[in-house]
Amino acid sequence: MKNISTIFNQLLTIVPYYKFQDIVEEFKGDRYTKKFNSFHHFIVLLFAQLNENDSLRDIERPININKGKLQFFSLPEIRRSTLSEANNRRDYKIFERLFYIMLDKTIKLTPKHKFRFNNEIYSIDSTTIDLCLSMFDWAKFRKRKGAVKIHTKLNLSGNIPDFLTITDGKCSDIRALKENFNFMPDSIIVFDKAYIDFKWLCSLTQQKVFFVTSVLNQKL
Repeated sequence: MKNISTIFNQLLTIVPYYKFQDIVEEFKGDRYTKKFNSFHHFIVLLFAQLNENDSLRDIERPININKGKLQFFSLPEIRRSTLSEANNRRDYKIFERLFYIMLDKTIKLTPKHKFRFNNEIYSIDSTTIDLCLSMFDWAKFRKRKGAVKIHTKLNLSGNIPDFLTITDGKCSDIRALKENFNFMPDSIIVFDKAYIDFKWLCSLTQQKVFFVTSVLNQKL
């Protein structure tokens, strides 16, 4: 059989398989599993993410068509029922732990920018994602609109997200920041005027955290 080295195959070779298996053992992710193991599950989820599939039906057909190109991983034929059961049964913390391993590896490999700081420097911002209110009634944002917000702490040394949290669309940027984000002393954070809260800025100073922002249209 001719070996096929696709970009997707090359992505999978970056994943530390033995570390992943240690995580699976810790969370007993393959208990009672006969064919569709945790690594197969990860392959399918990664494929679906890169292929922008948003339903089990959308995942099933293309992954089965292309699984011949993944012969090195012995991927079985995928059924919607199998994937649905795995999504419900397998602990998400397996993939969460793998994410942090890959994040740490990525940070070490990212090229550094020309600006050099002895301090860690972060950018803080949020983005709103519109949702169909009839399907996601829990995400009510306005009278006829649903939404969630993703609040992100971006490490500017390599443009890698260091932390993010998801809230409903009504949650203010400053509230999400104060409730979820932490900063080490001597770090520098950059944010816009949506995060202006003078008591919070004072607390940053007390924690020896530096900040850069704008106070346009703010009453001092």
